[in-house]
Amino acid sequence: MATKVTIEPPKGMKAGLYRTFSTMVNQDFLEKVEPYEKWRVLTYATCFLHSVVQERRKFGPIGFSLPYEFNAADLDASLLYLEKHLNQCASTNRRYEWEAMQNMICSIQYGGKITQELDRETFATYGQQWIREDIFNGNF
Repeated sequence: MATKVTIEPPKGMKAGLYRTFSTMVNQDFLEKVEPYEKWRVLTYATCFLHSVVQERRKFGPIGFSLPYEFNAADLDASLLYLEKHLNQCASTNRRYEWEAMQNMICSIQYGGKITQELDRETFATYGQQWIREDIFNGNF
């Protein structure tokens, strides 16, 4: 007797976010970094970026020029970097460095796998839209 278990990726943005928040992000994770409100918003923005990228892969050459293997490790590394950056800024009383966060997430964590220039530009645009100070505004 054998049992085979497979986990299919969720379908759609809502399902992707739900899976991320049910497996990687829990209440303790959301209370890791102070100020909590900003950490939670930045965590959500990064998870949203990850879900968009995962969903976009499904469209083949319309989504990205080549099939890139983005996975949960990329998201985990990005969230770890953000955690360290926010803690360091809080301890040294500095402003958040948005350009550094965008570059680290979009050019290094995820972007290290991207080989096509147009795909790199697309990803950089995502970072500029969702990893910025305006995300803390209530109307964003």
